[in-house]
Amino acid sequence: MSNVIIEVNQLTKKFKSTLAVRQADFKIYKGEIFGLIGQNGAGKSTLLKMIGGLVYPSTGKIHLFNSEMNANHPYYERMGLLIENAGLYPQYSAYDNLKFVAMSYGLKDHLKHINELLELVGLSRTNKTKVKNYSMGMKQRLGIAIALMGSPDVLILDEPINGLDPQGISDIRNLILDLNSKGITIIISSHILEELSKVATKYAIIHKGEIIEIHSKEELLLKCEDRIEVEVSDVKMATPILEEHLNIGNYKVMNDHTVCIYDSHIENYRIVNALVENGISVHSIMKHKQSLEQYFLERTESVVTAHG
Repeated sequence: MSNVIIEVNQLTKKFKSTLAVRQADFKIYKGEIFGLIGQNGAGKSTLLKMIGGLVYPSTGKIHLFNSEMNANHPYYERMGLLIENAGLYPQYSAYDNLKFVAMSYGLKDHLKHINELLELVGLSRTNKTKVKNYSMGMKQRLGIAIALMGSPDVLILDEPINGLDPQGISDIRNLILDLNSKGITIIISSHILEELSKVATKYAIIHKGEIIEIHSKEELLLKCEDRIEVEVSDVKMATPILEEHLNIGNYKVMNDHTVCIYDSHIENYRIVNALVENGISVHSIMKHKQSLEQYFLERTESVVTAHG
C-alpha cells in the first residue's frame, strides 16, 4: 500500500482574472512535515484551502489517501484545518470553545477528548479566562486544538507563527514536533524559511502561484552549505587533482565545467595553484555562504527575472 497521503496534479485556481495557483504538482507522504514557503500573496492559503476542501480547484485533481476527491467527500473529515483564523468565540473559555465544536461534531465522550486536547496544546481545562483576553500564542494553540478535534490524520496549519513573540513561536514549534511524533502528517505554510526549517522535513517554494522548487530538508541545507565554487576548463581532469594533491573528498560536480568544494577551510589560492600547475585552466573561483532566507529570496527573485 502506498504511503502517499496527499497528491495534487496540475492543481490550478483562478479567481476571475487572477491566477492564484498554477498547475501545482507534488506528493506528501505519511509522517512528513511538509513546509510550504512563499511570500505574502504567493498563493499559500489558496493552495491549502483546495487541499482541505474549502475551495474547489478550477482545474486539476487532488487525491487523499489514494482516492480522488470531490465535493463533500468523507475523507475530508480526516483532516484538521487552521487556515487564516480559528473562528473562536471570544466571550467563552477555551474549554467552552472546544465543547461547542465537539457538540457540533456529535462526538461521544467529548468531555474526555476536550481535556486531552487542552493538555496536549498546553492550555488549562480549569482556566475560565475568556478567549478575548488570551495572548496571540494561546489563541493559536486553541486553534490547533480545535483543528485536532476528531483525531485527524492530517493537520493543515496556515502561517501558525505569524505575529507571535519568540516564546509563542517556540511553543508552537514544539507542539508541531510533538504532534508529528504522534504520527500526524502536517502541512505548514510560512513566509519565514529560517523558522520553517526548524520543523519541516520537506519544502515546496511557491511564488506567484507556482511551485518553483521542492526539496527535502537535507537537499535544502546542502544548497545553503558553505562551499567554494570553481569553474574550470575540464572537471574530469580537475577532480583527481583535488583528491590527490589537496586531499579534498567532500565535493560535488555540478556540470562539465563547475565543481563545488565543501571543504571550505582550504584557501582558494591553494586550489588555484594545484589546478594550474597541473594544466587545468581556472576561469573563476568563489566562496559562497548564504542563509536559508537568502537562498529563498534569490530563488524567487530569479523567477521574477526569468519571467520578466
